[in-house]
Amino acid sequence: MKVFELPAETKAATGFTHKCVIGHADLTVSAADTDQTIELLAVEAGDFLEKAAFKLVTPFEDLSDTGLNDTQVQIGDGGDTDRFITATQVNDNGTEIYYKTCVPTVPYAYTAADTIDILVESMSAKSLSDIDAGELNVFLSIQKLSDL
Repeated sequence: MKVFELPAETKAATGFTHKCVIGHADLTVSAADTDQTIELLAVEAGDFLEKAAFKLVTPFEDLSDTGLNDTQVQIGDGGDTDRFITATQVNDNGTEIYYKTCVPTVPYAYTAADTIDILVESMSAKSLSDIDAGELNVFLSIQKLSDL
């Protein structure tokens, strides 16, 4: 996985501050029907998330097994795994969703250090590590009160 802080021009144009790229190689859990949590970004007390979104660049799939047809992702943190984006299909053999966003009614403020995570859900009798294609870009808008 790669995480980038976006350039000032992009921040100003979109409001997003970070881009996280998750590829199929990041899915390493080999146990069947076992989900995987990937830490996207660490946050500190006083940070707040204004919005989150994703763009499915390439749907995830096991090129040798069309039966692996259910791979969902959700974005949250240690307190709530889908605080920002609820479970959404990203598998090519399912009904994949290419774009999703969440703008909380108020920004979510962190009172203690935590991580913003993506939970990748596996399906019954299938392993996430068998997925050999796919890329998802996650965009986050994190503001630090300490910088103001």
